[in-house]
Amino acid sequence: MGDDFLDYYEKELSFIREMGSEFARKYPRIAGRLLLEPDRCEDPHVERLIEAFALICARMHKKLDDDFPQITQSLLNVLYPHCTNPIPSLSVVRFSPLMKNVPDTGYLIPKGTTMFSRALDGVRCRFATAYPVTLWPMEVVHAELADQVITIRLKLHNKVTFARLPSDSVRFYLNGQRQHTFQLYEQLLNNVSRIECVAVGKKIPPVAMTKNCIRPMGFDEQEMLLPFPRQSFKGYRLLLEYFAFPEKYLFLEVAGLSSAPLGDFGDALDLIIHLEHAAEPSFPVSADTFCLNATPAVNLFSKIAEPIRIEHRQAEYRVVPDLRSPEAMEIFSIDRVSGISDTPTPVTRVYRPLYEITRLDCGSSDNIEGVWWLMQRKASGIAGDSGTEVFLSFCDLASDPADPPDETVTLRLTCSNRDLPGTLPWGDPAGDFDIEAAAPVEAINAVVRPTAVRRPALSGASQWRLISHLSLNHLSLLESEGAALKDMLRLYDFEDSPATRQQINGIVSVTSRHVTRRIGALFCRGVEVTIEFDERQFVGNGVYLFASVLERFLGEYVSLNSFVQLVAKSRQRKEVMKKWPPRNGDRVLL
Repeated sequence: MGDDFLDYYEKELSFIREMGSEFARKYPRIAGRLLLEPDRCEDPHVERLIEAFALICARMHKKLDDDFPQITQSLLNVLYPHCTNPIPSLSVVRFSPLMKNVPDTGYLIPKGTTMFSRALDGVRCRFATAYPVTLWPMEVVHAELADQVITIRLKLHNKVTFARLPSDSVRFYLNGQRQHTFQLYEQLLNNVSRIECVAVGKKIPPVAMTKNCIRPMGFDEQEMLLPFPRQSFKGYRLLLEYFAFPEKYLFLEVAGLSSAPLGDFGDALDLIIHLEHAAEPSFPVSADTFCLNATPAVNLFSKIAEPIRIEHRQAEYRVVPDLRSPEAMEIFSIDRVSGISDTPTPVTRVYRPLYEITRLDCGSSDNIEGVWWLMQRKASGIAGDSGTEVFLSFCDLASDPADPPDETVTLRLTCSNRDLPGTLPWGDPAGDFDIEAAAPVEAINAVVRPTAVRRPALSGASQWRLISHLSLNHLSLLESEGAALKDMLRLYDFEDSPATRQQINGIVSVTSRHVTRRIGALFCRGVEVTIEFDERQFVGNGVYLFASVLERFLGEYVSLNSFVQLVAKSRQRKEVMKKWPPRNGDRVLL
C-alpha cells in the first residue's frame, strides 16, 4: 500500500463528515437517530462504519485513478515508448590496454560487450558498451594548450610505427571538468584554422590534415546509447540522450591518418591543432584530457523472467525478473512473451502486444485466438524504493480481459540493476569493471561516475503532457519566438531539473525565413532558422553542444525535398557562433 493511499482515505473521510454535517443540519430528526452532529458522531459504532466506508471509497477512488494511466501508458508504449521506460544508469568507461599483449592489428571489443562491476550487496551490476572499441598499442603521452595551439602527442609501442598502423582514425573522449570539456568541444569543432601532424625528434616537414577531419560522435543512429523504437521520431533520441547524459556527445574522431604520408614519422607524432581565436577563458589541457579506448556504457542486459503460471485466478500478473534479488533488478522493456502448453506434446505460442503496429494482422499463426498482452508500469509499493514494477495482463482486440489456456508463460526482458549502479564505488586503480573475454586489458575504469536512474512520472497528468507530442507534431516548432520548441524540450526534462530548465530558458529567440540554396546542380527551397542563446544560462554546460543537438533535431524535422539551415547566435558574442550547412535528416547537403 503506497503512502498516497492515506491522502485518498482522508479526502473521503472529510467528504463523508462534511456531507454528514450538511445532512444533520437539513434533517435533524433523522440525523438524531444516527446521533450525527455537524462535527462529530456520538455513536462509536456509526463512527466506525463511517471510517470503514471511507476506506472502501478511498480504495475505489484510487483504483479508478490507477486505471486511468493505463490508457495513456498504452498509447505511449506504441508511439513513444522511450517516454515511459526508466532511463538506466549511464557511464563512460576506459579500457587500459596491456600494451605488450595488444597485437599490431589491434584488438576489437565489440559493441554490446558486457562488463561486470564489483559486487555490491552481493550483486554485480552489468553494463554494456555502446561503441565498439579497438585497442591499439598507442597512448597519449602529452597534451597542452598554448598560444592558440592544442598539441596532442601520440606514442606507439611494440615497435609499431604509424606507417604500419592499419587504423585510419583515432577516437578521443574529452575528459575533465564539465565547464572545461564543453569549452574544449567547441574549440575543436568550431574554432580550428588548420591541423597538421609533426614528427617527434625528426626534421620532417609537417603533414597537413583537412580542417574537418575532426568528426563529432553520438549523433548517428548506430551510435545511440539507449534502445530506441523504429516507429518513433529519430530526433527525439537526440534530445532524450542529451538531457539524460550529455557526456555521451563528448567523443571526437580524428580521421584521415591512413591517407596522410606518415611513413617516416616512426612511433611518435604531435597532432597540432591551430585555433582561429584564442580560447577565452583559458582552460587546462593535459594527456588525461584526451582519453583513448573509451566508450559510453549503459546498465542494460537481457534476462528471462521467472515463469508465470496461468491459473485464471487473477487479471494481471506481476513480472519478476529474478526471485533471488528482486530489489536489484528493474524491467526496462518486455521484448517477447510466449506460452508453453501443458499438453503431452508441448506447444509454444508467441503473443503480441495489444497496441503493436502490426496488430491488424489478426490471422497470424503466431497469435492464439485473439489473445494479446498488455503491460502496465506501476510505482513500487515498498517503502523507500523509488523503482517501478511491471504487470502483465491478457486481453482480446476489444481490450476485454481474456486468458490464454492453462500454460506457463515465459518472458524475455531487458532489465537494469535498479538504483544500485548509482551507489557503486568508482576510481579503483585496479579497475571498476571486468569482462569475461580474455582481452589484453589491464583495467576498466569509469571516467564518468555511473548516473542515478531517471524515471518518467507515472501519473496520468504527466503522461498526457507527454502525449502532447501529437499536437506539437502538427505545429511549427518555430512559431511564437520558439515557444513550441521550448515546450518540446521541456517534455524531456523528466526530473524538472533546474540545470535543464536553465538551458531551455537560455533560448532567447527563434526566428525563421524561407531561403533558396544551390544544392549541386539544382536549387532547393528550405528554411533558415536563427536561434539566439544567452550563454549565462549555460554555466557548466556547453551552449555549442546544445546548439549542435538542436541542429540535428531540426534536420530530422525537415520534409522531403527541403532542408533546414541553423544559425546560432549568442548575446555575449559579436559574431555568429556557428552557421551550419543545409541539412535534411542525417545528411548534410553541399
